Amino acid sequence: MYRLLWKLMNRLDIKRRHRQNLFLISCCAIYAILGAVLWFTVGDDILGKSIKWMTCFIGFPSVILGFLCGVLALFKLDQ
Repeated sequence: MYRLLWKLMNRLDIKRRHRQNLFLISCCAIYAILGAVLWFTVGDDILGKSIKWMTCFIGFPSVILGFLCGVLALFKLDQ
């Protein structure tokens, strides 16, 4: 997924720094949306309507998978 997203970012006619920022924002947004979908399908029924759990379901994938793995993917892909 990271390689496909990076190829899409390379097609844009923007500066390298802005392309990297847009890549990280996109990665975080994708994983936040996936966490929200998971929350609304599974977590809402099992854990109840708690804002704390919803924040965990959306925030942790966004930060860990989106941002940190996105930074590592940038090290590999942007050479």
